[in-house]
Amino acid sequence: MAFTIRRASDLPREAAWDAVTDLRAHTAHVPLTDVEVPDGGLVLGAEVNAVTRLGPVAGSDRMLVTALEPGRRLRLVKTGWFLRGWADITVDDDPAGSRVTWTEEIWLPGLRRQTRPVGDRLGPLLFGKVVEGLVAGAERRRGGS
Repeated sequence: MAFTIRRASDLPREAAWDAVTDLRAHTAHVPLTDVEVPDGGLVLGAEVNAVTRLGPVAGSDRMLVTALEPGRRLRLVKTGWFLRGWADITVDDDPAGSRVTWTEEIWLPGLRRQTRPVGDRLGPLLFGKVVEGLVAGAERRRGGS
């Protein structure tokens, strides 16, 4: 099972895409976490790393770009030792502007059956704030909703 977050916006599709795929900007919406994107940006095969730190303890969420349709779809597969899963982010045209759909599954390696339901419950709380923050921020900057 996966969780899905949907967010409609009056932003044009390209602007919504730019907002939700600015992975470095996710840092502002995920406490204690810095997202590192390679210098070449989001390209097929690129590795993104989200590092969460609490004092001396740190965890790394490594993700590989496995599908990319610029302006439309990004798929990240979690490849790290701490988290596994995937995220599929799409942005579609909508009569009012655009629609962001973020679908994801997360689990701990070796404990998929036990931990995926926890990810399904907690994921919308965390990633819903990320999607809302990114899209709302882009709307404010543009003077939209």
